[in-house]
Amino acid sequence: MISLIHIFIVSVLFCTGYCDSCKNAEISSKSFTTQDATIVTNIAYISEFSVKCGSGSLSHAYADVEGTVVPVFETAPSTFQVSWTEEIKNARRGEIKIRLFDEDGYTALRKALRANEDISTVSPLFSVSVSHPGAFNGPWLKSEFLAVALSVVVAYLALSSRSKLLS
Repeated sequence: MISLIHIFIVSVLFCTGYCDSCKNAEISSKSFTTQDATIVTNIAYISEFSVKCGSGSLSHAYADVEGTVVPVFETAPSTFQVSWTEEIKNARRGEIKIRLFDEDGYTALRKALRANEDISTVSPLFSVSVSHPGAFNGPWLKSEFLAVALSVVVAYLALSSRSKLLS
């Protein structure tokens, strides 16, 4: 019969093997943002990063994107992805810093949010950046406007030529 002591020992052994926080992490990241905003309503930001821990492991991660907590998904072993969208008129240009937290850091972050404290004081496990150069919103003059303007010019030239020929 399994006793509570056996369950406790197995839990402690499991947690010492899998619950260690990631130390001395080496991060490599790449990012993607929407570059053409002519037919979309939101700009998408995606950051994918690989984490190689010197000691410990990273099983769950949480992201803080300029004050907003965003979920982080594990796409492959030791590879994670965070993504979010913003409306075109609110989309930011330049470097966007993403602070990433493990379980302990996320707990401290949530505690700071509940207490209405400054969350920038909570130190992240590591940070990555997403570079967004901006999105193309289309040409200054729309093709419909150019077509109408060209039609007016052609009609004017045709009518003025006709009046010169008839006179």
